[in-house]
Amino acid sequence: MDQEKLSLKITHGELTSMSKIYIYTDGSCLANGKEINEGGFGVVVVDENENLLYTYKKRNKNTTNNREELRAILYAFLNYGVQTKDMWTNPNCIYIPVVYSDSAYCVNTFNSWMFNWAKKGWIKSDNKTPENLDLIQAYYNWYQKGYRIELRKIKGHAGHK
Repeated sequence: MDQEKLSLKITHGELTSMSKIYIYTDGSCLANGKEINEGGFGVVVVDENENLLYTYKKRNKNTTNNREELRAILYAFLNYGVQTKDMWTNPNCIYIPVVYSDSAYCVNTFNSWMFNWAKKGWIKSDNKTPENLDLIQAYYNWYQKGYRIELRKIKGHAGHK
């Protein structure tokens, strides 16, 4: 992911802080694990009535499934995350966006594991550096600034709309 993209906080469409939104993310990679491959991620944003608000997709070369899943969630976070201090000072800011991912690895990374890794100097329990650390640290840095999404695991390929 481009460094300048990691430092931006952007909003899209006709959303207001009063809008309750749901974001579905997915990533994949053809020839995952091979030296030459291509992957990508997609993001779909809907309102509480399931009206389509926004879609985004991006392709990447020489990547992995996990990297694309992380990129999708990070994209949703950077573009739709809510700064929690706004919830206390702005009465119109009520809802934290709900983001769905079918990747247990990504949901666990962003909801739990990254905090322990950060405390240990970005070292996992097996004494190795986490893969995709650039994406994880980008998410973590914005999280530390108070930005939030509600990240939930969803079963993949289960007929969700």
